Amino acid sequence: MTRASPYRRRPRYVSGIEMPRDLDGRTLRARKFKALVRSYASELGILTEPDKALIAQAAALAVHVESLQADIVAGRDVNEDTAIRLSGELRRMMDVLKGKAVKSKPSGPGLQDYIREKYGEPEFTEDSEDAA
Repeated sequence: MTRASPYRRRPRYVSGIEMPRDLDGRTLRARKFKALVRSYASELGILTEPDKALIAQAAALAVHVESLQADIVAGRDVNEDTAIRLSGELRRMMDVLKGKAVKSKPSGPGLQDYIREKYGEPEFTEDSEDAA
C-alpha cells in the first residue's frame, strides 16, 4: 500500500492564474494551455478572480476544440454535435474576453501624442543632422 506524501505540491501559477494540480507541464497540450493563458491574460491586464476563471476555462476549451479539430482532420470518429457546441461556446467566451480587453485599453492619448501636444513637433536643424 502506498502512502501519500506528507508534502503537498505547491501550486503553479501562470500570469497569476493557478494551474490545475494534475497538469503535467511537459505535454504538448499543457504547453499550449499555458501559452493561451499567458496570451489571454496579457490582453486583459489587471485580472479579477472571475477574469482568471474565465481565462482558464477559455484556454482549456480552446485546447479541447483544437484537439477535436485535429481528430476530424485525421479522419477519426468525432461527435460533430459536440464539436459544434464546443466551438460555439468557445466563440462566446472569446467575445466576452475581447470585450473585456477593449474596456481595459486606455482611451486617452498615448505618450507620443502627449509629448507632441505639450512640446510640439521636434525641430531638426542642420547641426542636429550633422551630429547623427
